[in-house]
Amino acid sequence: MRKLLVGSMGLVALLCAASALFAGPQVVAPGEPWLDDRGQQIQAHGGGMLLWKGTYYWFGEDRSPSNSPDKRYVACYSSKDLVHWKFRRQVLALTDPEHLGPHWILERPKVFANARTGKFVLYAHLDDGSYKLARVAVAVSDRIDGEYRYLRSFRPLDEESRDIGQFIDDDGAAYLIFESRPTKGFFIAKLSDDYLSVEKKVSFIQAPLEGGAVVHYGGLYYVAGSHMTGWRPNPNVYATAPSLSGPWTEFKDIAPPETNTYGAQSSMLLKIAGSKKTTVIFMGDIWRPKELWDSRYLWMPLEIEGGALHLPPPRKWELNVKTGETALGP
Repeated sequence: MRKLLVGSMGLVALLCAASALFAGPQVVAPGEPWLDDRGQQIQAHGGGMLLWKGTYYWFGEDRSPSNSPDKRYVACYSSKDLVHWKFRRQVLALTDPEHLGPHWILERPKVFANARTGKFVLYAHLDDGSYKLARVAVAVSDRIDGEYRYLRSFRPLDEESRDIGQFIDDDGAAYLIFESRPTKGFFIAKLSDDYLSVEKKVSFIQAPLEGGAVVHYGGLYYVAGSHMTGWRPNPNVYATAPSLSGPWTEFKDIAPPETNTYGAQSSMLLKIAGSKKTTVIFMGDIWRPKELWDSRYLWMPLEIEGGALHLPPPRKWELNVKTGETALGP
């Protein structure tokens, strides 16, 4: 009986410890294979993040080797803690929608939730194999993890659009970030009321960058981007402004330039407003062009204050989404 009691107490203690661990900080391991609830590698490359009713939804390019070569896929995952991810489904499995040829491209999907219409709107970079089309694709769904229906493609503001990013300001306003090569810069544009088109230009940033990402923190807007070197990593940079319309400062490196942003390219700057602290996470892609399905993710909390932004060297770190607190490992 005593052994049984001791064993039961040990089991209870173990379960309590496990429960406390799950409720507290969670460990992020940059660059390591990130597995979902099925034990499969997460396919959310070039992705975007949406917080909806207390749950984070991560959308991205699904590059699984088992996918049909004739289609392009977007996968959706959900999480309460930003570490443990549940695979929801492939929300988009699209056959060439505009007869662009066998090497057509669908990249960098981002999803916006429209409170007025109740619809979820997906934007993505749509192109042919030569990257000359330079348009955005738009698809919609009645559910955040439902099947998205392709609507159309267009050039926002009648400008070429390749890499796209998303930004939702503190007031709920939604913006599309897109790179326009002929203008040697990128745009921040406000979406229309139904999110199905672009309403107006808010800012044009004269810098030939891609992978654009924006966050509003401490009374300043921070924009980050990478230089145009294809799949090869390079020193990502950032600038700041008092408003989205500018004026923007000169760009500076977010990490020592010789590190090439630790092999990653910017995808999104994610703000976590916790009960004790507000944290900004750099979400980057570590691309593996010969095996895109095995491309990894570099997520790290940024050191950011008063117009200065710094990406520390990647290492394991803890995150508590409820408090917003983080702790870097050794």
